[in-house]
Formats: sequence, C-alpha cells, structure tokens
Amino acid sequence: MDKLLNHPTALKIISVVLGVLLWAVVHVDPQTSPQRVTSNIDTKIIEAIAIQAEGLDTDKYVLSAMEPTVARLVVEGRISSLFAAGNEDYVVSVDLTDAKPGIDAYPLSVTLPKGIKEIELSPRTVTVRIEEIVTNSFDVGVITEGNPAAGYVMGEPEIMTEGGGAVEITLPRDDMSRVGTAAVTMNVEGADKTVSNKRAKIIVYDKDGNEMPEAIVKPESLHVEVKVTLPFKQVPLQVRYTGTLPENLSLVSVKPELDQVTVFAQREELDRIQVYDGAVLDLSKVKESGVIEVKAPPLDGIQAVAPGEVALQVVVERAINRTLSGIDVDLNGVAEGFRAEIRLPVGGRMDLVVSGAASVLQDLNASEVRIAANVDGLDAGIHKVPLEIDLPPYVQPVLDGGQPLTATIEIIDESLETSEGTEDVEVGANPTDSPDRSEDDGGQPQAGEDAEGDQPRTTAADSSGSTADAGSKDALPSDNGDDDEGRSKSDSNSSSGGNKEKFGGSVQNNRTTVTV
Repeated sequence: MDKLLNHPTALKIISVVLGVLLWAVVHVDPQTSPQRVTSNIDTKIIEAIAIQAEGLDTDKYVLSAMEPTVARLVVEGRISSLFAAGNEDYVVSVDLTDAKPGIDAYPLSVTLPKGIKEIELSPRTVTVRIEEIVTNSFDVGVITEGNPAAGYVMGEPEIMTEGGGAVEITLPRDDMSRVGTAAVTMNVEGADKTVSNKRAKIIVYDKDGNEMPEAIVKPESLHVEVKVTLPFKQVPLQVRYTGTLPENLSLVSVKPELDQVTVFAQREELDRIQVYDGAVLDLSKVKESGVIEVKAPPLDGIQAVAPGEVALQVVVERAINRTLSGIDVDLNGVAEGFRAEIRLPVGGRMDLVVSGAASVLQDLNASEVRIAANVDGLDAGIHKVPLEIDLPPYVQPVLDGGQPLTATIEIIDESLETSEGTEDVEVGANPTDSPDRSEDDGGQPQAGEDAEGDQPRTTAADSSGSTADAGSKDALPSDNGDDDEGRSKSDSNSSSGGNKEKFGGSVQNNRTTVTV
C-alpha cells in the first residue's frame, strides 16, 4: 500500500479525484442557490402614466377637472415579464362610481400584468371636480356667407331634415348658461341655383360668438337648402280658353286650385308683369265636369312658373237659351259739341238671346248685360254702328244666322242748330223725319227691330257715357231694366262681386266681351 501511495502516477490520480470532489461540494451547496435566482429579477419605472376615470354616470355628471392627471409607477418582475408587457398594460385608475357633484379626493388603484408587482405609486390619491350635466333643446339657425350670382336672389334657408331644426345640446349646468346659439353655415358665393348640404355640421356658439367644442349635439348635422333663383313675385292667375265645348254643353265655372302663381324673371321684366295668363284650357277636351290639369309654361319674358301645372275644377251643364228684354244701348265716344241719338233700335232698348248653363242663366237679369255703341270719330249724320256686348262669365250671345248686331245712330252737330226751336224739332218729336229716314235707309228700322232679339252682347262699355233718351227709359216697364242709374251701377257691382266669389276670385272671371 505504501509502495502504491509513493508511486508518482498514483499520487496524480488521487489529486485529481480530490479536486473534483471539492468542486462538487462547493457548487451543490444549498446556500449558494438564491444568488443565481436574483439575477433574473428587475424593476421598471413609468414616470407619467395617465390616470383613467372609471365608473362615472355620464348621463348625469361630467368630470370637468382632475389634478394630477398622471402618476409615477415603479414595478418589479422577471425580466422576461417586464419585456413582454407594454405601457398600456399598466393601468392607474380612479373609481368615480359613487361620485357626487363638487370637488373631492379619491384613491388611485393599479392594475398590473401577470407576474409583475407594484413597488411604488405616486401620488396615491387624486382630486377631481364633478359637475351635473343638463340637456336643453335649441332651434338651429342658418348662417349664409357670400352673395349669389349677379341678377339672382337668395331665398330663406330651409332645413329639410325631418323634425325641423330642433337639436339637443348637452353641457355642464354652468356652461349651458353661456350658450348663445346653434347654427350651420352655408356658402352661396356666386351661386345661380339652389345650394344644398345634406350633412351641414351644427356648431354651438357662446354669447360672445365663440365656438363651444365641448358641447354634445344630437343630431350632429342637418340637411339644409338655400334657394337661389331669379327675382320672383306672385301674380294673379288668369285662365285662357281654346277650342269649343260640344254644342249641348256650357261652362258653369272654372275654378283653379289656387288664385296666384309665382313667376321668375329678370328684374326689368318682372316689374311689368301684372298677371299670368299662360294656363290654357282646351274646351274641346271637356266632356264632363271634373278636375283637369293644365300646364303653366314660361312666356313673355317669364323664365319659370311655380307650380308648373295647375288643377282646374271644371263644371259643365247642358246649354239652354234665354231671352233678356229691354236692354239699354249705351253710347260711347260722343265728341264735345255733338249729340248722338239712337234711331234703331226704337227707344234705345233691345232684346237679346243668350246661351249658357241653366244654373248660370236662371239668376241672370238685364242689368248684368251691357250693350254699347262706340261713335268716337263719327261725323254728323246717320250711321250704322256695330254693337259691343259685355256679358257675365260663361254666357254667350245667340246670333240669328250669324248676322251682325248694329244700331242706327244719328250724330248731330249742335253748332249748326241756329235756334232752340230748331233743336226742339230735331231732338224732340220728329214724326216727319223718321219715316223719311226709314225710307232712305231702305227699311233699316225694320231690320233693326228684327235684329233686336237675335244679337248677343258686345263690349264692356262705360254706361256713364250713355246719352240714350231718358224719357224712353221711363216709359218701359220697371222689371225690364234699371229704374235709375244708381240702381244699375249697384246691380252691376253686386253681380261682379258674386262672379268673383263663384269662381274663386281668379282673373279669368273677367266678363265676356264680344263685338258682333
């Protein structure tokens, strides 16, 4: 054994084995293990992490201020965990579930990623101000900017959104008292047609005109239009007629659904337009009573009409004839220094056959019919003058064989009358002259008498200019005409008023005037 131990090779082997054993004893010692684990742990510092408010009843309250708004956070964990978590995974919050209006301090809480623990949080509390919020309803206004194109005018802005321009604005109670208005802005610079914005944003302004971006508006936008058009105005509607009704029918009334239309034109043209008569009813297409739509096209400088179509309530009935007796023939246009006397029809009165609906003719009387002869420009002598007849609406004269209706009138130059005696002979009873004149005229008085009951009315005449023989009027029965001039005018005025009411006051209700 001693010999083995003294051998140099053996001593080397023994030395190596002892060294390995000593190394193993040192490295498996339990007291050295914590030193190896500590090397995997580290810390992280977040200097400014935003503080989040949670649990606040936003239907009743608003967080108007918080101090501070950030916190300092120090955490510790495994290096791998710290690297795996981002800053958004660290949450510092304040619970405002039970918060009430006012200023108060509330504790902060921390939510950390798994495997990481909090080391330090600063501060531990935060001061907040809670305000009660209110919601009020406001009407939205429209602010226009710029001017339309030359010659065009801008109409009133119109909010097209269903429900109109009412919106709800939500703000803290103290801020609500500062609200001045809510409005949308429309730019019409250079526009020559309607400007429309279907999503015009609503802006809330305070009483000083400053925008309040913190205001919550519902809805946030509106559909708004600003009409840009040519100058326009409303004028009476007058319906014109074309064609003829079937022979067995006559108009009772033609009543438009509206009395006026809006016409658009350049300013100089618009000023001269007093009535719109572009709506034309084709009578040949009227077979029965009912509603007929007619076009309202532009014409005579009018560039547009609104509405473009007009509904007419047309009433027709079976046509009948009626004879009106004892209608005075008025004289118009008698020159100064001259006198006019009606020789035929005798007495300056005549009968007239008219055609129309039974409901129209049943209330018609002679005072509503005016027959006149225009002698303007005629020289002294005897003349056959065509008569003009003024008839109520929808009444037509009936002519015998289409023969014209005339009157025989003598124009007398008063300057040639040398004495009052001579005047009495010519103006008063002139039994010898009248037969002679009749013979000279080839029986004209008889022709006048024959035509007296056949002729329809002619033009609207001013009865104040009539020089018909007053004595002849007094001699006729009072039920065939007017007792005096005042009664005639009164009856005529009341008749005209009734017609206007009957046909809706439209301009087309002017009396029918015919020269026959």
